Amino acid sequence: MRGLWALAALVMLGACSYPDLGPTFAEDAKSLRAETFECCFDPEKYYPAPLVEIAFSIGSKTGPSSANAIYGDYYEVGFPGTLTGKSDAAEAIVSHLRPLDFVLVGSTSYQLGRLVPGRFSHAVVYIGTEAELRATGLWHIPELVPYHDQIRAGKTFIQSASPDVHLLTPNKAFERDRALAIRPNLSGSERRLAIRRLFAAMGKPFNFNMAIDPTGETFACTSLLEHAMPSLGFKRRTLYGVETVMPDDVAAQAIRGEDLQFITYVLGNEGPGFSYRSKFAAMVDIAAYWGIPGTPSAP
Repeated sequence: MRGLWALAALVMLGACSYPDLGPTFAEDAKSLRAETFECCFDPEKYYPAPLVEIAFSIGSKTGPSSANAIYGDYYEVGFPGTLTGKSDAAEAIVSHLRPLDFVLVGSTSYQLGRLVPGRFSHAVVYIGTEAELRATGLWHIPELVPYHDQIRAGKTFIQSASPDVHLLTPNKAFERDRALAIRPNLSGSERRLAIRRLFAAMGKPFNFNMAIDPTGETFACTSLLEHAMPSLGFKRRTLYGVETVMPDDVAAQAIRGEDLQFITYVLGNEGPGFSYRSKFAAMVDIAAYWGIPGTPSAP
């Protein structure tokens, strides 16, 4: 119960974690440049360290039960989001993807979606269809073979989320408000390694502390990415004593074009439909959260 109260307190704080935009932000944003774009300044400012330490100390023991208690029926009926239930949006996003592309997603439609600081809070990897995997020579990799039936049934994404690493459908992957699709720069051998490592991790527990587990026995969403694609050089940060990879840092790396290619950015509309947004719009959205250093609107 103590862990549940700690998580609930973080939820309440997360609801208030967005910085207020100063009156000069719109003008300041004109200075943003893709090649130098950065984010995630002072990420520990949003939550008191003692509260995080309590949540971390208990999270690994009570994580699944606490997550079930807090998220409730969302697991069954769907997480709130402006992309939720929009099959046309899911199909549009997938149409841009190739096997081993990944998608950063973010939610602001409900308080629980704001726990992770930043515009993006989660990552899912596109595995691809049987036809795509056959075409790329990945279909018969031994670690993937036991999951042929699930992939044929439409579970074409993999993620680490409570309770473990598992496959899911595009519609479930995009029960969110925003999605940024990214293509990693991988050689043929690196792609085979990624598939082997992703499927060897199937069923391993979710790391509720969002930490990089050096034993490889638990995974947060971004640590699964790093484990599968170690050549990409994701930026690591130590937050509250825990080493992690922040989704917004991955987005910034893609915007800069460092071993990652920005593919498309999609936002769900209020009501029907969705909208494509530009790379510059993604920069502005991320900067609106973290601020722009050296400008009057900086937090």
